[in-house]
Amino acid sequence: MVTRVQQWQSSGRSMANVSIIIVSHNKPDFVKAAVQSVLDQTHRDWEAILVDSGVLLGRGFFDYLKDDRIQIVASGEEPGMGAKKNMASWCFNHWLNSGKLTGELVMYLCDDDLLYPEAFESYWDFYVKHQREPQIMYASQDIGLVDREGKTRIIGRRLADRPAGKFCKGRKLDCQVDYLQLCHTQAILAKWREKYKMTEYYPEDKGHADHADGIFGERLGALAKIYNIDKVLSMNRRTTISENLDYAESRLGRFLILMKVKILGIRRIFNRGY
Repeated sequence: MVTRVQQWQSSGRSMANVSIIIVSHNKPDFVKAAVQSVLDQTHRDWEAILVDSGVLLGRGFFDYLKDDRIQIVASGEEPGMGAKKNMASWCFNHWLNSGKLTGELVMYLCDDDLLYPEAFESYWDFYVKHQREPQIMYASQDIGLVDREGKTRIIGRRLADRPAGKFCKGRKLDCQVDYLQLCHTQAILAKWREKYKMTEYYPEDKGHADHADGIFGERLGALAKIYNIDKVLSMNRRTTISENLDYAESRLGRFLILMKVKILGIRRIFNRGY
């Protein structure tokens, strides 16, 4: 079986600078904007794996995409898996372990979030400017609330104003830094496997669904310094069909969900640790 890496090599094309895994789970009103935010990147040397749960792919929803940098695949998930597993984590882990990502840097995108046009360029330029020393980076992010008419307003911002992670005694990541703010090298994953003796990067346990990205970030941050890029490069959108709907609908809802996540995190640390 010819892998994507071999296809790139045989075609004479160089490896991509950035690989991004996009997870799609039946949100037709939002996923097009998410994918378009990748197509609009000012840095053009990238590849995307668009992993669809099968609903939209089966309808031919993505037939309009003709850019050969985007590979569209079915997730392969089976009915009922979502009741036990965090499916975004499951998809991310599958592709991180597939050997088919060619990018030197890796990023992630879910179907109701957005990248700003200079995201890839900013991460890549920072990485190269610092002689490829930064193995993990994060940038500032807008938090957007999408109302029932589809209009988005900014309700907050996460700032990347200092380094993060236990390795450099920087900012805590769990419940403070979103998955889309992170960019890391493929090389750091080898260090992960050596340190943690596992290939489950994002926790798949449904009990961690509220902050699987936070656990991933904390574990990454224990391996190397997470460099900060003080630029707003993405938007985490809360929508009327997001899993975090109650988080999105009101200030009280946002407060209650934040408290729930923090309590779960404290319980997890007390009972099992990271």
